[in-house]
Amino acid sequence: MEFTALALAVMAAFTGAAFYLYFVEHPARRDMLDGDMLAQWQRSCPRAIRVLAPLAGAGFFFGVLALFWSGGALNLTGALFSIAIWVVTYKWIRPMDRTLMAANPDTADAATRALLEKWNLLHGLLACLGFLAVLCFFAAIR
Repeated sequence: MEFTALALAVMAAFTGAAFYLYFVEHPARRDMLDGDMLAQWQRSCPRAIRVLAPLAGAGFFFGVLALFWSGGALNLTGALFSIAIWVVTYKWIRPMDRTLMAANPDTADAATRALLEKWNLLHGLLACLGFLAVLCFFAAIR
């Protein structure tokens, strides 16, 4: 149960940060011009990666430890939701990150804004996966 509680705490932190990005930080960018929006995103993205990636990895790690320590399908499911965050990130989000980081804010246009909106939708998916992991780990504790 100790590892399940750790997995729950870590994934709750991940989910809170991911929901913040989706519901607060990115919508605030929408009021900016395309170039300013991209420039602000380019400054915040590396910081967000340093926060979110270790949390998702730790959630998976503690979920697997919980599975081996106390068993339970809910621990397995929570760990799978946690690692699914990495899969979605590396398959769809990281290629967008590279494109957006390479873009010049002075030449940003509507296509850049559309790519940033797509990026935000995928982060909404990450937040949902994190929330599902939290539900699984919470149910496993009960």
